[in-house]
Amino acid sequence: MAVFKHIRIIAAALLCSACFNLDEHVYSDIPMDKFFTNETEVISNAARAYMKLQGYCGEQSLWTLLLQASDECAIKWYSNGRYEQIQINEIPPTNKLVRLGWEWVFNSISACNEVIYETESSEIEFEGKNKVISEIKLLRAYLYYCGMSNWGNIPFCIDYTMKGYPEQKDRAFVYNFLIEEIKANIDNLDSAPSAANYGRFTQAAAWTLLAKLYINAGVWFGTPEWEKAADACNHVISSGNYIIEDKYDTNFDIDNDKSKENIFSIIYDRVYTSGEDTSFYLHVLTLEAESKATFNIPYDPWSGFICQPDFFQLYQDGDKRKDATWLYGDQFDINGKPLGFAYEAVFDESQYFFSNGGPSKFQGARCWKWHFQTDGSLSEYTISQDNDFALFRYADVVLMYVECLLRLNRKDEAVVLDDFKKIRTRAGLAPYTAEELTLDELYNERGRELAWEGIRHEDMIRYGKYLGKYWAHEAQDEEFRLLFPIPVEAINSNKNLVQNPGYVK
Repeated sequence: MAVFKHIRIIAAALLCSACFNLDEHVYSDIPMDKFFTNETEVISNAARAYMKLQGYCGEQSLWTLLLQASDECAIKWYSNGRYEQIQINEIPPTNKLVRLGWEWVFNSISACNEVIYETESSEIEFEGKNKVISEIKLLRAYLYYCGMSNWGNIPFCIDYTMKGYPEQKDRAFVYNFLIEEIKANIDNLDSAPSAANYGRFTQAAAWTLLAKLYINAGVWFGTPEWEKAADACNHVISSGNYIIEDKYDTNFDIDNDKSKENIFSIIYDRVYTSGEDTSFYLHVLTLEAESKATFNIPYDPWSGFICQPDFFQLYQDGDKRKDATWLYGDQFDINGKPLGFAYEAVFDESQYFFSNGGPSKFQGARCWKWHFQTDGSLSEYTISQDNDFALFRYADVVLMYVECLLRLNRKDEAVVLDDFKKIRTRAGLAPYTAEELTLDELYNERGRELAWEGIRHEDMIRYGKYLGKYWAHEAQDEEFRLLFPIPVEAINSNKNLVQNPGYVK
């Protein structure tokens, strides 16, 4: 039996084939029952759905939208208000980042629908075919979760052959569908991580997704599901397949595919995933040009994404995560020679607004959480970093479990949880006592541990912080702003869509 190869190798093979094989098959010109002739072709085709994930970390995609719509990130660029609208949460349906985040979600769902249809229609049978189908169904479930979480009522379609416009379904419908979809497919997935299923949906990824659905049920529908969320987390914890790594950096290093903490990752590679829509180029987004000398980068970064000063000040003295995540203070070249400038981590919020001139050149701590390779291979934004990006990480599962215990008045169980204590001790901090551990403190701890991992926006909503005052964001009392507006382009192209209440059509 052929083995489902490491997804990076599949992606590489597909890309190489597309670029260099002049005899390749054009599947759109082949009858459906002749699409695939062997198991390898079925599996390689399924990899196309996973490859859509690589667009998540682009400069204008869902990750960027979620960073800017939180208290952890700001931007120095002037863009006719595009980023500022999101930062202050006064977002029109015409905002470009909202449109591109939406398009990433629903274009990726469409790719999943296509792959599921083609795989189910293939007459090729092999052991593990049902697993491949279940994986893509749960990848689609993850994408629908992204859409539902951020936009609420969304277009819904799981039939690739459907003609016409998808109907808009309310959040409760999508939520219930996802719960049942996960339960129906989870047993088909691999129960333990391995090199063969790295970058693919496993049972742990499915349980993590289920936990994220349950833990947000209270804020979405008014009916908390803390017990169910805790149970889903406990399935991952009790499996024994994941650990809190000894070093925080292990999860973000250049070769972080070795991390036993990362549950489900987007795979990036400087050779095989380089391209405008497939690269991870944090170095371009955050660094000033002067930092080229620190990391031996032969290209001028764009000087854009910075850490919000209030968020930076959440870190306690001695928290190792601060230095592992942020560049701040005096800067040095790759040989330790002073560069003669410093990144000013804390500055007044009035300087954020471009009406007041905007931040000066070196204001704002810069993110290097996904550490940059220094061999000269990094250049423009079409050249990817080698670090993979974990969408689901075991530390998040542990912290969600602790949150559920706190909300269920089981704090004493939380503070003695070994993995929870290790999250603190590896950061150089003492474990929490029962007196110290409050929901507000756990919210701050989640921010420090999970900074810039695309989680903070949802956390802010669940903890009731999103409409409050923070740095350049004024307090708001309009609850419709807990959802993004549906892009005007989507409204105009699909007559079945109704704009989220409160937004101008």
